[in-house]
Amino acid sequence: MTANEHMMADALMTYIDTAKTEWTEVEPGYRRMPLVSDRDAGTRIVLVQYDAGYRLSRVDEHAHDEYLYVVSGTFVDQHQESGPGTFIHNRPGSSHQPSSPDGCTFLAVITRP
Repeated sequence: MTANEHMMADALMTYIDTAKTEWTEVEPGYRRMPLVSDRDAGTRIVLVQYDAGYRLSRVDEHAHDEYLYVVSGTFVDQHQESGPGTFIHNRPGSSHQPSSPDGCTFLAVITRP
């Protein structure tokens, strides 16, 4: 690969070391780390962390698709408890008030047409 090809490849790919990236506190017990925010495509990808005992302070209502993948811990809403490896699709019109008894980390992909 030439130096020019290497630079082009770098411009087309993004690598984020989440171990070295700072979290943003949304409210006590709830942090997120934005990974992708593409307004033109209407896509946001965010890594989210809840502390043990955390419960979202409001009902989360979905106007658009939201996809969650539980990485660690237990993600709970009024529908079920979900552990590592669980994929959740919240469709438009759905709502929930998530919490975590033991803390959890999950990846959220939010789309908007």
